[in-house]
Amino acid sequence: MNEKEPLVHHRDQTPPIDCPLGHVQRIVTGGEGGVANVHVVKITKGAPHVHTGYNEVYYVLSGTGTITLNQETHPLRLGSVAVIPAGVPHSLEADPGTELEFIIFGTPPMAIDDDRAKPKKV
Repeated sequence: MNEKEPLVHHRDQTPPIDCPLGHVQRIVTGGEGGVANVHVVKITKGAPHVHTGYNEVYYVLSGTGTITLNQETHPLRLGSVAVIPAGVPHSLEADPGTELEFIIFGTPPMAIDDDRAKPKKV
C-alpha cells in the first residue's frame, strides 16, 4: 500500500506567518503528501542556522542577495537553486532595499517543530 497521498494546495489560500525579517507561507507542511515540505519565504535577512536532519532546496523566485553555506558566500538571483544538506550551516541576506523570495523544498517531510527540522542557531 502506498502511504503517500497526492494533494493540491494553493498559495493564495495559505496565510503568511510573520517572522522577524519577513514571512513564510507553509503551503505543504508537516509531512502532508509524504514527499516534501513546500514553503514560500520572503525575507530581507536570515540568521545563520542549521537543521540537523532536514535537507533543503531553495529556488529563488525574485530578488537578489547572497547565501552563505559553510562560511562560503554565493550570489542569488531569479532562478538560482541552492541545495543544503542536513547539517550544513546557512544564512541569507537580500541586497539593500530588496527582499528575497524563494521556495523551500524540505525533505524528509515533517513538522517544522520536529527537532530534526527546527532551525538551530550556529
